[in-house]
Amino acid sequence: MIQFKNVSKWYGDYLALDDINAQVKQGEVIVVCGPSGSGKSTLIRTVNRLEPIQKGEIYVDDTPVHTCRSIDELRSHIGFVFQQFNLFPHMNVLDNLMMAPVMLGRMNKKQAQESAETLLERVGLSHKAGAFPAQLSGGQQQRVAIARALAMRPRIMLFDEPTSALDPEMVNEVLLVMKSLAKDGMTMVCVTHEMNFARDVGDVVWFMDAGKIVETAQPEQFFTQPASDRARKFLSDIKH
Repeated sequence: MIQFKNVSKWYGDYLALDDINAQVKQGEVIVVCGPSGSGKSTLIRTVNRLEPIQKGEIYVDDTPVHTCRSIDELRSHIGFVFQQFNLFPHMNVLDNLMMAPVMLGRMNKKQAQESAETLLERVGLSHKAGAFPAQLSGGQQQRVAIARALAMRPRIMLFDEPTSALDPEMVNEVLLVMKSLAKDGMTMVCVTHEMNFARDVGDVVWFMDAGKIVETAQPEQFFTQPASDRARKFLSDIKH
């Protein structure tokens, strides 16, 4: 569903992505891990054109991402969950979920409300439909953000360290929602430091360092027999 072909990206003279070649198959859960500054977040932000690239090609469902005519149409099929939730503070939870499907003409208000209510039930927040973001905990806000991303019925979900801004006790409630999506067969690319999630839910681990995908492996192989010295050091540092 996603293909990276010889993708490179610079910030000025700094090479953030260095000749990336990789693919994501339908229904796969890809976990992207690696040290800070390795290019993980930049990589997934190129998939829906939040970041431009200077070299190579990216395809989503055979559509060339960086030359397609309609960014809105592209993004409507790709759900994105950020570190900082990015909910609209002046809208209640239900309106946050309804806005995009109504504004982009995917649903009328009645359909959007029914869909939003179903999604809130799925993430365990039906009782918070009328609340505003400031009235929610961090974990609740992130679950609303996931529901909002799902409101457009995307074919792919991208997660950019969705638990990094949460207190430890709130992390699990978000991971449980992500696990349920994976169980239902959603294609997902997750940048995360939650190694238990990577081991339990991921189909493939991409380990990045210095803008490259240094290692691609199934979780069991990656965590028990990493192939690269850099990955071994990364896992050792996490354990300590």
